[in-house]
Amino acid sequence: MDGAKYSRNIELVCPTCGGSQFELGNDIETDKENVRCAGCHKVFMKKELIDENAENIDKRVEEVKKEVIHDFAREIKKELKKSFKAYHNVRIK
Repeated sequence: MDGAKYSRNIELVCPTCGGSQFELGNDIETDKENVRCAGCHKVFMKKELIDENAENIDKRVEEVKKEVIHDFAREIKKELKKSFKAYHNVRIK
């Protein structure tokens, strides 16, 4: 299975204004752990912004989990069929 297939980008949104554009740390109070919303200019710690978007992140993680489980089951079934190909009395559903 190709792990890159399951890579996702999740857009974080500002909990104050709902904006999705942020300025990163270097120029914001000289702290690389801060981000500033481009819409409302509120400053967040990166961890705080991620925590505020936890519901959206968890939803995307669940989607990827379902895809992985589905693809893994399909691969296992395919390999089992290939393994038991010579045995005509064995059927895999």
